This record gives sequence, structure tokens and C-alpha cells, in this order.
Amino acid sequence: MSWMPLVLTRRMVLVGSGAALSGACASGGAGAGSPSNTDVPTVSADVVRDRALAAETDLLTRYDAAIALPDVAADSALKARLTAIRAEHASHAAAIKGDDKAGPTPADSSSSSSSPSPSPSPTDAKTALAGLVKAEQDAASGRTADILAADGGTAMLLASIAASESGHAALLLGGAA
Repeated sequence: MSWMPLVLTRRMVLVGSGAALSGACASGGAGAGSPSNTDVPTVSADVVRDRALAAETDLLTRYDAAIALPDVAADSALKARLTAIRAEHASHAAAIKGDDKAGPTPADSSSSSSSPSPSPSPTDAKTALAGLVKAEQDAASGRTADILAADGGTAMLLASIAASESGHAALLLGGAA
């Protein structure tokens, strides 16, 4: 049997994130043998949004570093893929800020002080891709964890961003665009 690459569609990602959000909301309800809603840590919407914005800013910086690598610049398909994903992160950051314009702008230098510590700059495409996959997975996990502490609108935004970041990780691992 030959190996076929995973084709991850937007619909699959959105359905998966919807199921994850539904499961998270359902498990947060109080019932026999389950913890009460007071067990979920209360965090202000601003703190949750600041954390998400810091993660997006970190991802933008990582993508900028990867795209600037000579072996990435020499591979037009890889550069196009990374540039497209980077543009989506710029859109995520704009949505978190509440901006109407969501273009692929450079990373915001006024990021929150809770921003993740800078990672060492990659020296080649393989190292950069591995770092981006890990960063996307970590960001998706972070946004998913923040959903329980967020209000309705912010929770929906975070679920969408988490699904997108999971999709980005799959694309970077070789999934079809």
C-alpha cells in the first residue's frame, strides 16, 4: 500500500475545532462527579487576548526569520507557503487587536511583556520548519487552553485561531495546501 499525504481541508479543521470547543464547553459544565464551573481559573478577556497576541507576534517573528533564510528564498514553493501562512498570522493578530485591516504587515514591535522568550534563529530550512511546526502546535494548544477562560466572542476567535494553527502545523509537515 502506498503512502498518501494527508489532505487537510479548511472544513475538516473547522469541524475538528468545533468538536473540540463543544467538548471543552461540555466538560466545563457542572454535573454529578464533574468539577463545578468555579474550578476553571478566571482570567480577564484582556489577559487572554494579550497572551494570544504575544503568541501571534512570536509566530510572525519566526516566519520572518525562516523566510529570510537563503535556502528558503531559493525554494519558491516553500517561500510562497511560508509567506501565505505568515499572512494568516498577521490576520490573526489584527483580529485579536480588533483591527479591520488584516494585511501581511511586519511583526508589531509593541508586543506584550508576556511574549514567549525568543528562540534561536534557525540556520537552515529543515531546522526552521521543525521549529515552526513546534511553535504552531504550542500556539494551538495555548489557544485551546485559553478557550475555557474566555468569554463567548473571544472563545470563538481563539477556537478559529487554534484550528488554523493546527492546520498550519499539518501543512508544514507535508499536507496539501
